[in-house]
Amino acid sequence: MDRRILFRTLALACALFVLPAHAAPPEEQASVETVPVPGDPPAAPPADPEAECTADLEACSRLGNEMAEGDGMAKDEVRAAALFASGCDRNDPASCILLGIAHHYGRGVPQDSERAAALFAKACTAGEATGCSNLGLAYVKGEGVARDEKRAAGLFRSACDAGDDGGCSNLGTAHVKGLGVKRDLRRALPLFTQACDGGDTNGCYNLGVVYADGLGVKRDRPRAAALYESACDREEANACNNLALFHRKGRGGLARDRVRADVLFDQGCTLGSAESCLELGRSLRADDPARAATLFRRALEIEPGLAKAKRALAALERKSRSSD
Repeated sequence: MDRRILFRTLALACALFVLPAHAAPPEEQASVETVPVPGDPPAAPPADPEAECTADLEACSRLGNEMAEGDGMAKDEVRAAALFASGCDRNDPASCILLGIAHHYGRGVPQDSERAAALFAKACTAGEATGCSNLGLAYVKGEGVARDEKRAAGLFRSACDAGDDGGCSNLGTAHVKGLGVKRDLRRALPLFTQACDGGDTNGCYNLGVVYADGLGVKRDRPRAAALYESACDREEANACNNLALFHRKGRGGLARDRVRADVLFDQGCTLGSAESCLELGRSLRADDPARAATLFRRALEIEPGLAKAKRALAALERKSRSSD
C-alpha cells in the first residue's frame, strides 16, 4: 500500500483528549436531593463559579469546562482558564489537562505549546493517563518539546495500560506508521479494537481504515463503513470524510449518492477535516465558485500545507480573473 495514502488516512488523534466529567460520590448519587425528576427545569448554574471552585477542587474543571463551552452559562474562555488554573495550582490533574488544552489552542490564555506540554506532564506525573496521552501527542508532533517518537510511543503505551482509550488508539497508529516502535500491523488491530470498544471515536475511525484497506486483516469495506458511520455520528471529522468518499464511489455496500456525500463532506469540514473542505469545494466549484473558494481557503486554514487546496484555489482565482 502507498505510504502516502496510509499517512493521510490513519491519524493520531485530531484533537487533544479531555477527561470525562467526574462522577459524583455514591452517597451523593443515592441522595434524594440529587435525583432529577422528569419534567423539572434544569438546575441553575452556580451564581459564583470561582467560589464553588475554591470550595470544591473538582468543581474547577467541571465548571470551567462548562464555561468554556457555554454549556448552561455564558461562554467565557478567559474565566474558564482561570478556573482551570486555580484547580491545577492545587494539583487537580483534570484542571491541568484542560488548562494545557487552553494553552495549546490559545483559548482564554496565550497560545503556548511549551506551557501546554508542561501541564500535560504534570497531569501525567500525577497518574492521570489522559495527560500522558496528550504529552505523547506533543512529543510525536514536536509541539512545545523536542520531537521524540520513541518517548511518545512509551507515553501512549503507559496511557493505554492505565485504561486510556485514546492512548491505545495512538499506540496503534504508532505501530502502523512505525513511530518510535517497530511497524507491526498485527499489533495495531487489537489496540484500535480496544480503543473503539471503549468509546474512542479516533480508535473506531482507525479501525475502519484497517478494514477498508486490509491492513493486516482481510479487507471488509461494509464493516469499515459501519465504523466510519459510528465515529462520524460522534463527530470524528476524518470518519465523516471517509464515509463521504464511500458514498461518492458506492463502496462498502453503500449506494452511490453524491448528495449524501456532500452532506458528509460539509459535516467533516465543519468538524475540522481539511480533506472534506477540499472535496466539497471541488464538488461545488462549477455551480457555486464563491463558496468553493471559501471552502478551499478553509481547508488551508486547517492544513496550510495542503497542496491540492492551494492548486484548486489558484485555478479558481485564475478562472475568475479571466472571466472578468
